[in-house]
Amino acid sequence: DNRVLDPKKAQNIAILLRALNVTVEEVCEALLEGNADTLGTELLESLLKMAPTKEEERKLKDYKDDSPVKLGPAEKFLKAVLDIPFAFRRVDAMLYMANFESEVEYLKKSFQTLEVIFTYSISVCSAFSRFLPRFLSAFLGCLFML
Repeated sequence: DNRVLDPKKAQNIAILLRALNVTVEEVCEALLEGNADTLGTELLESLLKMAPTKEEERKLKDYKDDSPVKLGPAEKFLKAVLDIPFAFRRVDAMLYMANFESEVEYLKKSFQTLEVIFTYSISVCSAFSRFLPRFLSAFLGCLFML
């Protein structure tokens, strides 16, 4: 097969690129600068979905301009992105950075919830521990009366 990408995958990537309305230059510049804000979370997630397989990556990196096989828009885009060292690792790291603050906030709220539950549990246990001796005394007293 002389295609670099599966036709369906190439079509899906091309559709995504049109929908995201971003140029190859903008993506490559943001990746080189490590600027997650320029691309945004949605685009970074989309880029991760576009990541080529090892075989596709090899074919794109080995591609020569004088090849009889001509690259489509999706393949040209991926080839340009792959020219950046560790491109998809960068995307992954940038997505992590973009989501970091919201993840921290989520964890803070989760810990606050646990703190409330823990505090409530301690108060319930404390109340139960005050009640338990009286309960046992009354219960045992009833048993000895039998």
